[in-house]
Amino acid sequence: MTIRLRRGSVALLSGACLLWMMGPAQAGTPPPTPETDFSLTVSPTRLAVQPDDLGRKQVFQVLNQGRLPVEVEVRRADFTSRLDGTLLFRSGAAYSARDWATVTPRRFRLAAGRSAPVSVRIRVPSDPEPGDHQLAVVFLVPAGTGTGNIHINRGIGAPVYVAVPGPADDSVEVTDLRAPGFTLGGPLTFTARVRDTGTVHRDFRGTGRLRLQVNGESVPFPDFTVGRGATREIATTFDPPLLCLCRATVSLPGGTSTGVTVVVFPLHWLAAMILLGGPLLLMMFLRRRHLARMSAATRVPSGIEEENDVGQPR
Repeated sequence: MTIRLRRGSVALLSGACLLWMMGPAQAGTPPPTPETDFSLTVSPTRLAVQPDDLGRKQVFQVLNQGRLPVEVEVRRADFTSRLDGTLLFRSGAAYSARDWATVTPRRFRLAAGRSAPVSVRIRVPSDPEPGDHQLAVVFLVPAGTGTGNIHINRGIGAPVYVAVPGPADDSVEVTDLRAPGFTLGGPLTFTARVRDTGTVHRDFRGTGRLRLQVNGESVPFPDFTVGRGATREIATTFDPPLLCLCRATVSLPGGTSTGVTVVVFPLHWLAAMILLGGPLLLMMFLRRRHLARMSAATRVPSGIEEENDVGQPR
């Protein structure tokens, strides 16, 4: 996507476009408050167009929950995804379906509190490569005119996955699992790295979530999606016992697995016990020493008196 630089102003696509998470579904913008002038939401947050749906109309609903009317431009963009799942718009990205999509309308005005449909149709060219292809539909609200030097375009990017008929391979592999090797206590954060090695995206949602096996427990990771050719990092937390030699593994059914070991030992508690118990032990030692001296002092006079009694004539 092209970002235009104007004289005396800078037009930027806001983080709302870039921070769509391919994990738990996000609305794109925070819930509106009475003071919110701008609040735009798009539903659904992503589309997966199956082979039977190619050529059929797919619909996004755009809702203006702000206080002011907005002018919305609808654009198509290539994208890749970062490790955290956020979209990175990049022209000429692999597996692009941008030129296959037609969006209607391309521009519209949306009053406060109103919603409008935006349709997307996918027409696949002849002899396409089987597997997933993708594009992002960007709902952009251009910056208005003002007196400042910086003007920010705001918007939301929704990914569209297009499944081209043919052999499909949803293989993925877990390439890494990270956690601190030693910690004083919990909770522990485990970060897994998952790479898509197949020809289609892979969802890990609901009952199909990726899970961490640690200390006899099964801990789920949050919902996420890893796109074709992409790599995702996803994290979950575990509350360990006070003392633990925790062995954690992540594995895929019939696939790869990896593990990590974490030692949990509360040195800070031990230090606190030493700091608190040290003076007490010292006091006990000094008290015993004092009592021993007192006992010795009382035994000496008693011995002298007995000796005098023995030495005196009867």
